[in-house]
Amino acid sequence: MNYFLGIDIGGTTIKAVLMRDLRDTRPRGFSIDTPRNKKEFLSALHWLVESMLGKSDFPRKSDFQNFQKSDLQGIGVGLPGIIDSQREVLLRARNLPFLNGWKPKEFFKKFSALVKIENDVNCFILAEHTRGAAKGYKNVVGIAIGTGIGGGIIIGGKLYRGSHGAAGEVGHTTLGIMNPELGIMKEYEFEELGAKEAFKKLGDRSEIIGIGVANLIHIFDPDIVVLGGGGITSGGIKLGVVQKIAQKHIISPLKKTPIVKGALGEYAQAIGAALLFEK
Repeated sequence: MNYFLGIDIGGTTIKAVLMRDLRDTRPRGFSIDTPRNKKEFLSALHWLVESMLGKSDFPRKSDFQNFQKSDLQGIGVGLPGIIDSQREVLLRARNLPFLNGWKPKEFFKKFSALVKIENDVNCFILAEHTRGAAKGYKNVVGIAIGTGIGGGIIIGGKLYRGSHGAAGEVGHTTLGIMNPELGIMKEYEFEELGAKEAFKKLGDRSEIIGIGVANLIHIFDPDIVVLGGGGITSGGIKLGVVQKIAQKHIISPLKKTPIVKGALGEYAQAIGAALLFEK
């Protein structure tokens, strides 16, 4: 049996799935909290991989009791930021800055398997496009809302990375908010207004997410928009509000773009990381 391990490194949690070949439709998943410094992060990541491979106290290792280390064919890793694909370096992880400059392949080579890396939201939309809510669509925008906000773009059925490999950083687009009392325009990033911390401090930000989605529909005119990440899977974001606000702001009467929740749940990014080996 050929196994593939998919890992999603997020600002709040690290999630992993171990797939019994790439046709596995119900891979087992496991998650741990993301440590806040590099030493603890690397230690926790090592434990997670060893546990998923049945070498430690993984609570469901009996599911893989016949697994042998030589069965592991590949490790796919979804990374939370901008990647230099030529040097295979995580250049900038906004919400995990201690990982700036990290070279994941050097870390994972100890597990004697092929390693592929990709932006985490690209992994999300690859998974949803291959076997989830966007299956069968040619032009897709995916947005993952959690600790931060990221985007993934499919054009003509293929992942769009841009000229420098950094397409989809929608969370860092700038929005201007007018203070009517002071008459001052203040600039915020979309992520500041609609990600996890904004929900904690300001309450429901579903309307802001709807405005952001409308902006992306204006730019890309996709067949479908797929929403994922912890803000969606936990139910914190009200999908109906996002849909209503987005439609209100879309100017073209021809654009009836479906805005849907991802079909693969909280492990979508990890599944997409494993599916890097389909490419």
